[in-house]
Amino acid sequence: MVAQKLDTFRLPKDFESLVYLSGVLQAEGIRYGVEHWRRYPQRVSGIIYWQLNDCWPVASWSSLDYFLRWKALHYAARRFYAPLMMSIEDTPTAQAVFITNEQREGWEGSVRWTLENLAGVVIKSGEEKAKVAPFAVAPVCKFDFTENVKGDAQRDLVFTAELVKEGKVLARQVAYFVPTKHLNLSEPGLGTKVSLVGKELSLDISAKQLARLVEVTIEGADVVFSDNYFDIPAGRSVKLTAQLPEGWTLAAVEKALKVKSVYDSFEH
Repeated sequence: MVAQKLDTFRLPKDFESLVYLSGVLQAEGIRYGVEHWRRYPQRVSGIIYWQLNDCWPVASWSSLDYFLRWKALHYAARRFYAPLMMSIEDTPTAQAVFITNEQREGWEGSVRWTLENLAGVVIKSGEEKAKVAPFAVAPVCKFDFTENVKGDAQRDLVFTAELVKEGKVLARQVAYFVPTKHLNLSEPGLGTKVSLVGKELSLDISAKQLARLVEVTIEGADVVFSDNYFDIPAGRSVKLTAQLPEGWTLAAVEKALKVKSVYDSFEH
């Protein structure tokens, strides 16, 4: 298991990091496969992963543990099984963006993209119009960055794509030119803002540098967030919601809130 992790990530620094990397490795592997198959429905008309849950407390490949707590895979499944899904077919140094639409209505919008470094400096960018029919897949754009991604530059550059409708970002994806272990990751400078409206928590998670596979938890409480285990490119933020745990206050949540990324999983 550790050998499989080391194909993608650096050696975890402790047991907690080992558990975290196990979960995100599983989520990334299944995401990669499902997105590929959903791009080619003429070859594959349905995908289901094994397994959903556990009948006893055990380390396993389920996406929900025995206590029905969401693992990284379960959050990823919400994204890769979305009726309207944007995905990136990455065959470095080429990057291609697709939209899979399994809704009864067609969809029109746009895809904003950038080639940028880990600090958010944009090398190239653009916006492409996108249109996809009901129950169809549409290739939106494809780029070959051979001239930009050379030598060590591949460790510092990422390709980002955002699915946009009427100015609202519906989805975001980040693709890489090397395995995560070879990225020149630095302290992402994660910031958090938490507010409470009634019984619903609202969280704003931001990053100064690229933050890979961000995990958000509230220590001492089992909370299901609107999203989790996601990438945040430099200078961006992600808004989350969750129900306030029974008997908790906003002050208690702020004290117990933990946010980390791949950068925190290995020694520096």
